[in-house]
Amino acid sequence: MRQYYYLIASLPFLEFDIKPPILYRDFLVSSREQLNESDMKILKEATIEPSEDVKDVMSTLKEWNIFDITLRNEIARQRASKRSKEPEQYIRGENRQDPLLAQSAHWAVSQEAPIEAERFLDKIRWEKIEELARGHYFDMDFLITYALKLQILERWEKINSEGDMQLLQEMVKV
Repeated sequence: MRQYYYLIASLPFLEFDIKPPILYRDFLVSSREQLNESDMKILKEATIEPSEDVKDVMSTLKEWNIFDITLRNEIARQRASKRSKEPEQYIRGENRQDPLLAQSAHWAVSQEAPIEAERFLDKIRWEKIEELARGHYFDMDFLITYALKLQILERWEKINSEGDMQLLQEMVKV
């Protein structure tokens, strides 16, 4: 596996709930300068947006996608239950179930403030990304987890900007 010491050493540290120190697009530009074409393609597949058609070349990316789809499905189950609907039409990918994620989804769906629910869910995502990053320091797995974290930070930067808070509340109510 290729090592990317210079690229990774130049990246700023990321913490949950801070303003992103760099833009995601700038991260991709600097990565493009040092990654080969196939690694760059993998890095672009590391996204927090739901996707069922990702080619899971890297185990970190595969684990992330399984986790994210499972979490989203647990949220769909809870929202469907809350509205007395059948959840099957909202389930995506494999129908995995996770009792811990189900409990977290239940708590999030029961919140009055959608912003708090979303922050809680993104904190769970962040913790999973941290778990996936353990033991990876200068490799593609580190870059994948960095990209995912950066996207979460940018998402919150957008949510916190003027007007997007209302948009979030409307999206979650649907």
